[in-house]
Amino acid sequence: SSTTANFILSGMRWGFVRQLSSLQLKPQGPIQPTTIINDHRETILLYRALLRQCTYLPDSAARKYVWSHVVHRFHAYCSRIKLRDGRTILRKHSTLNQKRLSEVLKDGRKSLKYLQRANDGHIQHLRTVLHMTYGRVGKRRRLLISKLQAPDFLVDDASVAAFSAQMSQTRKTQRELPLTDEFAALLKSQAKQDSTRLDRPPLRQLAPRVPSVNGWERKFPEKRRANVIRAWYAKTLDRLMPPLEADEWERLQGLAVGTIRWDGPVPRRRLGTTNNKVPLDAISRVAIDDLPHRLTSSTERVVDKEPHPETISRPRELTPRFMRRLWATVFEKCPRLDWNNEWKKWDVTWGRVQKQLEIVLDTKKGVPLHLFDGVDEHGEIRPAAVEPRAHPTAEKPKMTSQSH
Repeated sequence: SSTTANFILSGMRWGFVRQLSSLQLKPQGPIQPTTIINDHRETILLYRALLRQCTYLPDSAARKYVWSHVVHRFHAYCSRIKLRDGRTILRKHSTLNQKRLSEVLKDGRKSLKYLQRANDGHIQHLRTVLHMTYGRVGKRRRLLISKLQAPDFLVDDASVAAFSAQMSQTRKTQRELPLTDEFAALLKSQAKQDSTRLDRPPLRQLAPRVPSVNGWERKFPEKRRANVIRAWYAKTLDRLMPPLEADEWERLQGLAVGTIRWDGPVPRRRLGTTNNKVPLDAISRVAIDDLPHRLTSSTERVVDKEPHPETISRPRELTPRFMRRLWATVFEKCPRLDWNNEWKKWDVTWGRVQKQLEIVLDTKKGVPLHLFDGVDEHGEIRPAAVEPRAHPTAEKPKMTSQSH
């Protein structure tokens, strides 16, 4: 039995080795032209579908930002190449790696579905798009934070080179990083705010805590000192909310409060027809069905009535009240920096939206208004009239036999 078992194991091993060697020696054939054509066709349809969904976003600033972001991402894989004879050509995506191309197209399809759900009124997706637009998350947030890291005196190339040399010397000597006045003022102000409202962990350390000695009562190593400072700086940048410009901050405030009127949702485009009176929607649907991954056509808008299994949000109607509440949640996370000439410092102002309760009573239905007697227009109780008290020396009424 042991001989039989060893024979079976040796056969299994030999078969596995043969299979592995065949996989290693198998040559990979070239990419078929049909695959390149299908990928190129899908890329064009995906690009147009993403740009079309950008035009349906309910915020004008979001439409501009997401549009430029989509164009920039596609141009990154289709850059211009200048030849020696002076001609300029576009690098087609077919020259990229096929594996990388499939991954990029997969990410693009996910982004398209995300924008569709945001335009359909899913609050979680639409809030994320607004956060990206106003620099609360994503690439624009990092760009706004980078403006706080450079001092104000960087006005020419010489000052920029001097500051870069100072930063490189700081990293070599392991000293603390120089912080600008705006950065320090924003850091102190955000530490006093409610972290649950900002959706960020609280800022507990306004400066890196570097001990002077280690556990053996020796001088703290310079490498560990540099690591502590670098870790504090990275954690602080991850939790910091960058400020907005004054005009953008005021516009967002007007949208959140309601002083700026919202134009309403962008109307969808009508269905076009060809010369043969065939709807373009049917043609685009047939062309997209031929692809390995189906995309949504240019005029098709499907609103899922049931919640998606991966999310708990439901599609909502884009009303002015719904958009004001959504803008208010974003506005509360946006600070603003203003220079105070009197105190010679930076003032930080955070977005605040005062919630107002509107009560409308219909007197035709017989509402008991006497319940609100004694209450002024601000909802405060009026002081009751106090009767004057009698003087203690006043003559008391005489007791009679009837009173007994």
